[in-house]
Amino acid sequence: MESGKTPFRVRPLPRKGGPIHDRRKRRSASSAVAMELALSSAAARGRFEAVILVDDDGMLVSRNRTALDLSMLAAVTPIVARGQAVPRIKREGKPLDLSVSALELAGETFYVAVLGGSFGDRRRELDESISAARRILA
Repeated sequence: MESGKTPFRVRPLPRKGGPIHDRRKRRSASSAVAMELALSSAAARGRFEAVILVDDDGMLVSRNRTALDLSMLAAVTPIVARGQAVPRIKREGKPLDLSVSALELAGETFYVAVLGGSFGDRRRELDESISAARRILA
């Protein structure tokens, strides 16, 4: 070993009770704010127009931070999820794809919908958003 080079060192593992690294940059004690932060993060990662959480009646429960009025999208989300309609959504003349997945929480059905982006990104962020909803709203 040459004396001029410093050896490669691996940092020690964290000790129990020591500082914990949290991957989330922002968090909240409020479930409503935490859900909005989670959906906003998903929308930012995938560069989506919208990410929403909707109840079985089509009422908007939570959404990413956006200036868009998402009430109509929320209203059709359960219908699309049940396969009773095919979404044909345009924004400024540009067609946008919609992906929807259902989840059960406390015996009720909710839906997460992602508008825009690529199919792979929508699928990934749907899964992440469903996990966040289960964790935050449990």
